[in-house]
Amino acid sequence: MTGQTLEPLQFDALIRHAPVGIAVIDYLGIYEVVNRAYCALYGYREEEMLGRSFSLVFPPVQFPAVLARHQRFLDEGGELGGEWEVIRHDGVVLSILTDSARMPEAQGHKRRLVYVLDITQRKKMERESRQSAALLLDLAASLPGAMFRLLTPHSGHARYAYISPGVEALFGVTPQQACADSRSLLRCILPADRPAHQASLRAAIQGRHGWEHEFQIRTPAGQLKWVHSKATPQSAGNGDLIWTGVLTDVSARHASDAALKASEATFRTLFETVPQGVVYHEPGGRITQANPAAARILGLSMAQLLGKAIGDPFWHTIHEDGSAFPAEHHPAMQALRTGQPVANVVMGVLAPGRDCVWIQVSAMPLFKGGQLSEVYANFEDITEHVRLERQLRREATTDFLTGVANRRHFMDRLNIEVERIQRHPDMRSCVLTLDLDHFKRVNDSLGHAAGDAVLCHFTQLMSQQVRRLDIIGRTGGEEFAVLLLDTGSDEAMLLAERLRQRVATSPLAYGGRCIEITVSMGVSLICGSDADAQAVLIRADQALYAAKASGRNCVRLAPE
Repeated sequence: MTGQTLEPLQFDALIRHAPVGIAVIDYLGIYEVVNRAYCALYGYREEEMLGRSFSLVFPPVQFPAVLARHQRFLDEGGELGGEWEVIRHDGVVLSILTDSARMPEAQGHKRRLVYVLDITQRKKMERESRQSAALLLDLAASLPGAMFRLLTPHSGHARYAYISPGVEALFGVTPQQACADSRSLLRCILPADRPAHQASLRAAIQGRHGWEHEFQIRTPAGQLKWVHSKATPQSAGNGDLIWTGVLTDVSARHASDAALKASEATFRTLFETVPQGVVYHEPGGRITQANPAAARILGLSMAQLLGKAIGDPFWHTIHEDGSAFPAEHHPAMQALRTGQPVANVVMGVLAPGRDCVWIQVSAMPLFKGGQLSEVYANFEDITEHVRLERQLRREATTDFLTGVANRRHFMDRLNIEVERIQRHPDMRSCVLTLDLDHFKRVNDSLGHAAGDAVLCHFTQLMSQQVRRLDIIGRTGGEEFAVLLLDTGSDEAMLLAERLRQRVATSPLAYGGRCIEITVSMGVSLICGSDADAQAVLIRADQALYAAKASGRNCVRLAPE
């Protein structure tokens, strides 16, 4: 017998004991032959598969197209193989790699031989490592890599009884050469790998158990390859063993592993050196990894960071408006809860013993095997940006001298309140307009610096009398207005009178002089019928003019 042909019984034995799944399927898609490995792969007994359609391993919606390809292959030839998603007997979805060969017709009876490799685990590893490199088998003569039958006699040298044509593509050695000289393949193994190769084979022979080993070869053409060998033994009597196995090119996997290691090294370098903070949270929110930038930005040590949970009392986080930032709103917790990425969330972190640090956080959920395994969060320090933004906002909305709202900001807030009362006419708020009496005399007699001091003194007195929720605005040179929220006319008049008395009895000591000041005020209720903020101010100003006409240093209420 040569390395190219097999007798029917030998071919049947090769199929039956092959470590890969092999089946013979007729033109109608009915199983004629299935080996043990094929049945084990799909979780059926041999008698459950023979005589049945191979549709039982495919989703029903796919089978018509699969059957059509099967029959077209038997009619026209070509190629039929590749990667498929199939269903095991227990409903588990498997990823398989297949190839097919047309078998000689017998009385017009068309059949194909198909082999199947379970690549589910490989697919899972590829998904986990995000590597696109695939471990491909070198297919030849309808078999993966090179299938072989190796005889290891009780005494003497091992020899190949059969080896498929795929050995030539893998080793650069023809099947005839391998069968005539079994050491022709051994000579391709790198010298450094030969001792381990021979030791693993001897151990399998002595233990009479399966043999599996990987080694590196150099082909006669100078190519370096990694080869995976897997075989199962069968006793041939008199102490001899016959090994049925397959040799597979796994160079792509080794290259992928090497690339993955290099990628991991690159990632680790970036993780340690990027200026942005990077942390990893496990599903409970606890920090499992953090880079130096994260510790630096937060002003913490690595020991303080690692192991801390997002909801730990150690943290005190706030929104931009100063309100508490609940742990469940943290981007990492949102990503853990929803499985969706969260981007560009601004939060303040009040770390122990230091000022508030403002950070912009994004979080990305990471999955393994379809399950959310951890969350990757990165953040950058935007403290200076927030401070500058707040400063600009203050400058845009605040009177530079007195620190109260400027006219534009006060009018914006008044408009908002007018619109609120238009929607809820039963609610009440009031506006005070205030004018310092004879303020021009202060500027003319004592100078503008004294006038500025009087304005600041006056705003301090106002701030002491009104509530924090009320809005004070400077609407002109010595003109002010106060928005009293949720306040009726009677309450507003009482507050205005109290403020008038406080101003009149609180002169300003300036430059060795005592500057007495008084203020006239107009009070107006905001009504649901008011068209806009200007209408309210006009009414309050009319009341203010009435106060001035009455001799100043008094308060008048505008009629509703």
